Amino acid sequence: MSKILVVDGNSLMHRAFHALPLLTDEKGRYTNAVFGFLGMLLRLLKDEQPTHAAVAFDMHAPTFRHKQFEAYKAGRKATPEELRPQFDLCKQALQAMGVAILEREGFEADDILGTLARMAQDKQAEAVLVTGDRDALQLVAPHAVVLYTKRGISETDRMDEQAVLDKWGVMPDRVPDLKGLMGDSSDNIPGVPGVGEKTARTLLQKFGDLESVLAHAQEAGGPKLRASLQTYADQARMSRDLATIDTHIPGGFDWDSLHFTYPDVEKVRPAFTELGFVSLLKRMGAMPAETGQTEQTAAFPPVEEKRLDQLEDLRHLMDAHSGPWAVLWEAERISLAADETTAYEVPFAMTLLGDGVDPDQARQLVAALLANPQIDKIVFDAKSLAHALLPLNVRLAGDVQDAMLAAYVCNPAQGQKGLDKLCQAYQICPEGQTATAAHLMQLFRLLDEQMHRDEVYTVYHDLELPLWPVLFAMECEGFRVDTAVLKQMSDAYGERLHSIEEQVHALAGHPFNLNSTKQLGEVLFDELKLPALKKTKTGYSTDIAVLEQLTDVHPIIPLMIEYRKLSKLKSTYLDGLQAVADEHGRVHTRFTQNVTATGRISSLEPNLQNIPVRTEQGREIRRAFIASAPGRLLVTGDYSQIELRILAHMAQEDHMRDVFAHGGDIHTSTAALVNGVPIEQVTKQMRSAAKAVNFGIVYGISDFGLSQNLHITRKQAAATIDQYLNTYPRIRSYMDACIAQGKTDGYVTTLFGRRRYTPELRSKNYNQRSFGERIAMNAPIQGTAADIIKAAMIAVYDRLAKELPDAKLILQVHDELIVDCAPQDAEKVQQLMHACMEHVVELSVPLEVEVSQGENWLEAK
Repeated sequence: MSKILVVDGNSLMHRAFHALPLLTDEKGRYTNAVFGFLGMLLRLLKDEQPTHAAVAFDMHAPTFRHKQFEAYKAGRKATPEELRPQFDLCKQALQAMGVAILEREGFEADDILGTLARMAQDKQAEAVLVTGDRDALQLVAPHAVVLYTKRGISETDRMDEQAVLDKWGVMPDRVPDLKGLMGDSSDNIPGVPGVGEKTARTLLQKFGDLESVLAHAQEAGGPKLRASLQTYADQARMSRDLATIDTHIPGGFDWDSLHFTYPDVEKVRPAFTELGFVSLLKRMGAMPAETGQTEQTAAFPPVEEKRLDQLEDLRHLMDAHSGPWAVLWEAERISLAADETTAYEVPFAMTLLGDGVDPDQARQLVAALLANPQIDKIVFDAKSLAHALLPLNVRLAGDVQDAMLAAYVCNPAQGQKGLDKLCQAYQICPEGQTATAAHLMQLFRLLDEQMHRDEVYTVYHDLELPLWPVLFAMECEGFRVDTAVLKQMSDAYGERLHSIEEQVHALAGHPFNLNSTKQLGEVLFDELKLPALKKTKTGYSTDIAVLEQLTDVHPIIPLMIEYRKLSKLKSTYLDGLQAVADEHGRVHTRFTQNVTATGRISSLEPNLQNIPVRTEQGREIRRAFIASAPGRLLVTGDYSQIELRILAHMAQEDHMRDVFAHGGDIHTSTAALVNGVPIEQVTKQMRSAAKAVNFGIVYGISDFGLSQNLHITRKQAAATIDQYLNTYPRIRSYMDACIAQGKTDGYVTTLFGRRRYTPELRSKNYNQRSFGERIAMNAPIQGTAADIIKAAMIAVYDRLAKELPDAKLILQVHDELIVDCAPQDAEKVQQLMHACMEHVVELSVPLEVEVSQGENWLEAK
């Protein structure tokens, strides 16, 4: 018997878009909705084995329903900008697959589903209709079922006549009558005021259909309901008509043209490869060539999960396989996989391991596997796993692949996604399923293929993968702080804060909570009548930007600015560092590799990268960071103007390269060129402005940003930037080329090959496009600086381990590395840091590193 599969394209594309995180292809085009839609379509084609198939789409033109009721679907949210262009990509993929695409002006996708369902009945064929629109339930019949997508795109309810009756209390042909009474807010169908789903169902069960309900309005419940049915009878009829699907679109469709056979995977390979859908290609390769043929082995077959309840079973499994292994180590279980088809769960509950068996024996067995240098491993977040193994005195060893880092390299902008989310995004696991070690193995294979295809494997292999052991060692080592100094400073800050509080209360005329935005706003703007520059939904804004603009208006403002700065430093660092220091006085920050889109390393819990360096108070906090033991020293190596040197190299700007090559002052030189004066006539103000523009260009500053930095008008700032780019024309050309690459390829790259995708450049929103242009211009520079510091960390760590094992790399902050060493090793450490940091990569300008030493961080800096 023939069977037709008809999919509501608009419905499923919207559901896929909201179910999956944003994905982009190598051109920077958003693809998450297309990926999810095609993944579900492939599953449907495999499960249903249709002889005919079609995907129906709405058209932008008004339908006959809009002509009948102008407010039909009014109030619906506009299609997201990230989704809109994906419809064309989806249609291109469907064409490659040989799936018919159906649209008809004046009609909706529902009407196409209805017409094809009616045609299927005429042809004595089955119809499977796939949609997330409940209106389509009226199409259910003995020959037709609706697969209703109830959750994301991974779960569907198969709705036959009995299922519709059970869910709605009416047969399918009464669904339009139900909508006529209860209305439908999603389509702005009004229905009868005061009639909800339960009442509508009761009325239809009692009287039969809408016309009978209206004819017996006087018998329908209380006076309010009776009056509403009489008053809004015509509106109920109109609502029913709006909800009724047209099953006779004029002209119909050519049934034979909808015939479907599974395409050769090679026919769809170009389209799917361009979109980056490697996993879907593999799934297609598992489909039968013709309907009715035996299904071949799937690329990603369902994972079989087995539970190892006895310790001997675990031993036998590990003895039987030499690797590679995928290992997930979690709080209550371990998941192991030797291949992509079977996952073994190792619970830690003692009763499941047998009487008298210590659950730590299971941990120790798996830990021994992880420590075996001869066995290859695939893990997720190797650094965290290494910390988990510390209590067992085990170190992760051998060839260890990290799927978390691989995913980050494939798309740095996707942020910190867990394994479950990544497996869902790559269509390995359905939504809501917990990933196993076998799924991890599947994921890494896909990521490995993607890294090679996108030519970013070296970023993973040469930078990210060897970096995690360095960060792990730094986290374990920690940075010692002098808690006595911190307490002394905290007490002094506390006294100053108390003094400021008293002065502010005196100026306000009464006490109030300085930490309350609401109370402060009332004092400043209601009582003292200061100009209110900004208001929020909750009241006056008193953020630092507002306060700084009011500095000269009233003496209370400078006091509040100082109060906030000191309060922040006291709570976050002076008190916060004391609270997190261990028994040896060491602070152990946590470094993360997969957070920033530029590739920069982040420091968390506590964040040691945010200690201010431009204020006296911030510098004094660094005095509390000391060497690990009395007599030892801290040696720091800090790159000098690394971003500007990278810019000079990448833009091939000769004047800048010449200044750096001869050790000149780039800011003074820039000021002289921009202002057209000799270097000796450059004023301090000129140099400051040139410095702001130099660094602003690196970070993609706008005329507004520069105007704020230099306290000039936006017009003056725009002229300054333009003058700068005229002075350095190759920088302008370089930045134009970056934007062009971002638009053409969908990404820009660092010197090391790290990609930063730029989908913002395709946005129809001006602000988004402008943001995308700034990303395209500065990501290669900032990203290259991040890559260089990572490469330097690896080089310094490796050479210290080999040549000076007593010296420890303990911190990375922006472009600075800090080493703790014995005094007799300090000179060798300085030489080593110079060599590693300055020659980790060769540019057309020299990389300059300032190296110094001291007993504490401030002295060393």
